[in-house]
Amino acid sequence: MRLNTAIVISLITLLLGFFFEKVYLWVPLSVLIAGIIDLFTRQWVMSDRVGQMQRLSVTLKSLFALTGFYAMIGQVACIGLIIWWFIF
Repeated sequence: MRLNTAIVISLITLLLGFFFEKVYLWVPLSVLIAGIIDLFTRQWVMSDRVGQMQRLSVTLKSLFALTGFYAMIGQVACIGLIIWWFIF
């Protein structure tokens, strides 16, 4: 298991925001949490296995896929937040 870019970018953003006392730290924190969830569930979401409770499995896979999508989009938001904090 290796770190994904969502974890790295959101952690850097969170640390920069914390040390420079910036606002909207909930954005990189939520992306970090979503990245960690995505790190542990991505293999299962991408697999074809569903098990006996197919509806529950498909629902959970969809929820975890949406969490991974949020982590992916959140990387861009974190980079935008760094730009907004230090340039504008």
